[in-house]
Amino acid sequence: MSQENVEIVRRGYEAYARGDVAAMLADVDPEMITYREEPDGATFMGREGFLKAIAEWIEDFDEFVATAEELIDANDRQVVVHVHQTATGAQSGAPIEGDFWFVHTLSGSKVTRLDMFSSKDKALEAAGLRE
Repeated sequence: MSQENVEIVRRGYEAYARGDVAAMLADVDPEMITYREEPDGATFMGREGFLKAIAEWIEDFDEFVATAEELIDANDRQVVVHVHQTATGAQSGAPIEGDFWFVHTLSGSKVTRLDMFSSKDKALEAAGLRE
């Protein structure tokens, strides 16, 4: 099951990269919880909340690209993803890069929770792993 979970998560990132929202949401549970550590510790509910979290995450940027650099099979329910993000500041035009770590929790082949962290250590800890 865990390799299947990795493929489900990978498929979501590929759909996002193509701009295919319907395909991205296909593997998301309707009651999904999205937690964003930075900048405000906000929690979002459902698919609409997931989309809102993404929209807020990228709203100050142009040419935003999020690439899944590494997918870690954490256990039979979770996949940790190293996400490298590049963008251009919408107001400044300055290039911006950042690395973030997302923990996807799955149940019944659906993503039921997404936790977004600014450090690998926090993500691994959330998934019950230690580096």
